[in-house]
Amino acid sequence: MPAILTHDFFGRSLAEDARALLSLRSAAERDAFLLGNQGPDPLFYLLVDPLMHKWSPLGGAMHDSSPADLLLAMREAAARLEGYERQVARAYVAGFACHWVLDSTMHPFVYFWQNGITSAGVEGLDAGSASKVHAEIERDFDEMVLFSATGKTVERWRPHEHVLAASHATLAAIDKLYFYVALWVFGRPIDPRTFSTAVLEFRLVQRAFDSPTGRKRSAIAALERLATRSPFSLVNAMSHRARPEATSAFDNRDHRPWENPFTHEVATTGFWDLYEDARSRALPTLADLLLSESLDLATARELTHDLNFEGKPTGPGEKVAW
Repeated sequence: MPAILTHDFFGRSLAEDARALLSLRSAAERDAFLLGNQGPDPLFYLLVDPLMHKWSPLGGAMHDSSPADLLLAMREAAARLEGYERQVARAYVAGFACHWVLDSTMHPFVYFWQNGITSAGVEGLDAGSASKVHAEIERDFDEMVLFSATGKTVERWRPHEHVLAASHATLAAIDKLYFYVALWVFGRPIDPRTFSTAVLEFRLVQRAFDSPTGRKRSAIAALERLATRSPFSLVNAMSHRARPEATSAFDNRDHRPWENPFTHEVATTGFWDLYEDARSRALPTLADLLLSESLDLATARELTHDLNFEGKPTGPGEKVAW
């Protein structure tokens, strides 16, 4: 990721400039842009749907593959639609590109922390707990971003009430994008309702995880630990706490050196440095992706530097099978 709130507020901080740059006029286009800022993450939540869970690996494939093919296919798919659907699909692609910008910038920092924690020698906290540690770090960032942006915690700003807004008509248009992209990029036809179903499941999970007092979170986490026989709970790591703090234990505000686990470059940047760097590059990326008439695969590769959503360098046209 980063998690749901960090992506949402990143999109909100860019929404007016993106609206002016791309002539996004309607409320539906704004909703589509903000939803696009969640990128392919909703697909992971198909795991809770017994009828649709087989399509959830598409989310991981999108994250791990070369982004140039993906973004170019999204642009071309939006251009094939007409009228209302074309407008909201284009807005969604803009938001999706913002998701890639923030993910590819922030993820090496998240993985630095994750790898350090899982290799620290704490009993039971090893590579098998990586996903839970990853979620814990990003949840901590979410809480910091929410309080920094609004002065509120999830007691007064409930994620399931403010994020993932989009009408059925908007979701239907975006469904078509995903159908084309899955077919063109990965050679796999998917259920035509894959994305809209994923968003509905994402909304359901956000509502289920909503626990400002922590009581529901503790109860669900206890059941999860019992069922998985693990000392650590993914629900506990993902459910937002009512934490009125504008800092995070992982924000590196002291600017200590850290190493990118993919390139081994050493940096001293903190969370907000990376966040602002991503913001500064987002609008130029949207202009090149959606306003350039000459965009082709070669220029899309130059635009993305072949960094996937994880911030990991990929080979030209590299695709993850699923």
